[in-house]
Amino acid sequence: MPVSYLSVVNEITAPLPPMPVARLGPPPLVPLACPIEEATVLIASSAGVHLRSDPPFGFVDDLTCRRLAQDLDPSTVRPSHPSPIRRPGRQDVNVVHPYERLGELAAEGVIGRPSPFHLSMLGAIKQVTRIVTELGPAVASAAREAGADLVLVVPLCPACHQAMGLLARVVERAGIPTVSVTGARDVTELVRPPRAAYLDYPLGYSLGRPGDAAEQRAIVREVLELAEADLEPGSIVDLDRRWPEPGWEQEVIDRYRNEADTVRGQREAEFGPDGRHLALEEVAAVEQMAADGLL
Repeated sequence: MPVSYLSVVNEITAPLPPMPVARLGPPPLVPLACPIEEATVLIASSAGVHLRSDPPFGFVDDLTCRRLAQDLDPSTVRPSHPSPIRRPGRQDVNVVHPYERLGELAAEGVIGRPSPFHLSMLGAIKQVTRIVTELGPAVASAAREAGADLVLVVPLCPACHQAMGLLARVVERAGIPTVSVTGARDVTELVRPPRAAYLDYPLGYSLGRPGDAAEQRAIVREVLELAEADLEPGSIVDLDRRWPEPGWEQEVIDRYRNEADTVRGQREAEFGPDGRHLALEEVAAVEQMAADGLL
């Protein structure tokens, strides 16, 4: 049974109201226009990966999107997401932003090529309407500039899964196919990105274990192959992989409980000075946008 990360977040941030997540209908679904072995693939990730020489992303509601070149030395970048599940990505950036794995898959002929740059965000975004009106269109525009045939969407925390699910829908609506990986199935089932692969690993190990390039490469390949699969819009496909250590579910829950102040701090950004639950209003507005055919 997958971990209900929404339940975990809501438990440790009580008595705040539950974290709002958009409940959306079927998404747009654009077919891949070329074989995957000819496709240019761009990454859109949400772990806040940035150049070490640049300032980190904001703690919450940072709507910026940074370009990271494909040929960067991994020692020059780091994630800045404050989530309790940040550690795997800090040990190996390819766990959350698998650009080196894309280069290897291109060398093997699995994909055509990685795009010349990839896109990095920090997905703790409560102003979700701006994903539809600002961030999503900016990502779609950058993907076109990069010549991307396919966008690989990699969320990190539960809030990231909402933000990046919405972003995937916007990019797909703009005519560019996306494929998402998810570790928070409960959030993905509500937001319904166009097509997603569920990896039953502890949240934070988005595309495998740190230092295990072969595993990461295999997982990225399995996720990308969904772009050619005959799927219904909003499908979530279970990857045939299981975390090798029993009891990991409780360990990741305890990680959240041990850093409850960090999670609570992000959730408090959902509320205005007058106590209005602004994030709830944002989610309602996004649901209406979806009903109006905007994502």
